[in-house]
Amino acid sequence: MSPRPRKSRNIGRPPAVLGFYPVGKTGHSKSEPVVILFEEWEALKLVDYDNLSQLEAAREMNVSRPTLTRIYDQVRKKLARAFVEGKEIKIEGGFVGFEKEWYRCRSCHAVFSLNPGDERKCPECGSKDIYNLNESVKDWQTTRRRGRWRAEAIEYCVCTSCGTKVKHEFGRPCNTYICPNCGNRMIRE
Repeated sequence: MSPRPRKSRNIGRPPAVLGFYPVGKTGHSKSEPVVILFEEWEALKLVDYDNLSQLEAAREMNVSRPTLTRIYDQVRKKLARAFVEGKEIKIEGGFVGFEKEWYRCRSCHAVFSLNPGDERKCPECGSKDIYNLNESVKDWQTTRRRGRWRAEAIEYCVCTSCGTKVKHEFGRPCNTYICPNCGNRMIRE
């Protein structure tokens, strides 16, 4: 028996930014970012920024209060991990539905909506290099539902002697990796 499909969570407006980088840490691009989903961002915004109760926030997102609580707890743990470990935060995807069509400019990263008949260009910088966030989220959802996330998920091989981690290549057994630091064979993390 397959699990029940996730209910789409309502999002008023997408985040204005794509994520955050830790300040004062070199080599941040080498570690995997902490991914915050749009519904997690929305829950955090509604509860902590807009100062709504969890019940009010749940109604805004069209989810139950226990579901909102789970989403909110997840995002708090992810943010704590990013801060403590000095990781980049990336905001993307999720099982959400926007109230209207939203676009993001690839040049200046502005988020905006267009009225029917408006020219498809960024109102901030005039660039025509824009993309539809609604379609981007649908593509993300389709990829996850088909199970392709397993092949795309970042996994590591680890050395049992010194703890060195190496990014795992899909289809290659970890025991074929040799630790670059101590020369021992590696295993799946």
